[in-house]
Amino acid sequence: MNITMENEIFSITVPTPFQVGPVNCFLIKSDVITLVDTGPRTSEAEEALISQLKEHGFTLEDVDQVVLTHHHPDHIGLAGLMRKKGKRVLGHWKNDRWLEMNDTFLKQHESFMRGIYKEAGVHEMYFQHVHDVEGYLLYTDRAKCDVHLAEGDEVPGCPGWRVMETPGHAQSHISLLHERSGTMIAGDHLIKNISSNPILEPPYDNCTERPKPLLQQRDSYKKTVKVKPAFVYTGHGEPIDDAEQLIKDRLHQQEERSKKVAAFLKQESLTAFQVCQKLFPGIYKKQIGLTLSETIGQLDYLHSEGIITKVKSGENVLYRHN
Repeated sequence: MNITMENEIFSITVPTPFQVGPVNCFLIKSDVITLVDTGPRTSEAEEALISQLKEHGFTLEDVDQVVLTHHHPDHIGLAGLMRKKGKRVLGHWKNDRWLEMNDTFLKQHESFMRGIYKEAGVHEMYFQHVHDVEGYLLYTDRAKCDVHLAEGDEVPGCPGWRVMETPGHAQSHISLLHERSGTMIAGDHLIKNISSNPILEPPYDNCTERPKPLLQQRDSYKKTVKVKPAFVYTGHGEPIDDAEQLIKDRLHQQEERSKKVAAFLKQESLTAFQVCQKLFPGIYKKQIGLTLSETIGQLDYLHSEGIITKVKSGENVLYRHN
């Protein structure tokens, strides 16, 4: 879908080593040639990016700037390469610690996740996964954002494209909206065939309270419905031409899952890990980080609705139905 002859979008799909499969990047041909997301730092992704740019009549050298929708490695991996080539990198300020990946942040992240695991009652055998974030270093170059983007900003050199902060899947997540045409580039905020996990992250700015990503995601969904996007390019898979219905489906799916969690807690008080085992009996052992994030998100939602109470029990927190 082209917006105007002066403001064209080209879709570029590159492989990733991750279970989610290929990632979609987008080239906006406007006053400034802008690449939205980069793919991971792998030779296969770089080759695919270069070859598909060529198919559209461009080279890496033609790209003026890179906009990051969020900080996950399948979206930011080649940002360092682009900076080395003299391209500006733009994104939310919450990308920075993930791009820099310094030792202080790695220790902070490990400490945060260790605390989450203890509070959730996770068995010690899974504690090795508090280091999983270090895997980012395999697929990303250390980099930084040269320009920070925030709610309502117009993307430099791309008239009509404005930033929407859409946290939930990631605290750094932004989507880009071309207001006149109703076209959105949504990263992983919206994906047609799978739901985006609300992923736990350490707090920012020395906040003592951790973010509640599922609650943020629900707010971001409702915010998106209000702007009524007509056509949505997504970070994975096909574009979306009925975002409102998809969002209604996603919200309903979350609410149905929360009913299942509430039913568990009607029978007995449980830790987050015990709920996780019941909710994801087939996969929690292989994907403890993602499944626990989703479970804690559901518990945050039920707690915010006044349906459950949480009680401290030693190092753990128990959840019980009111």
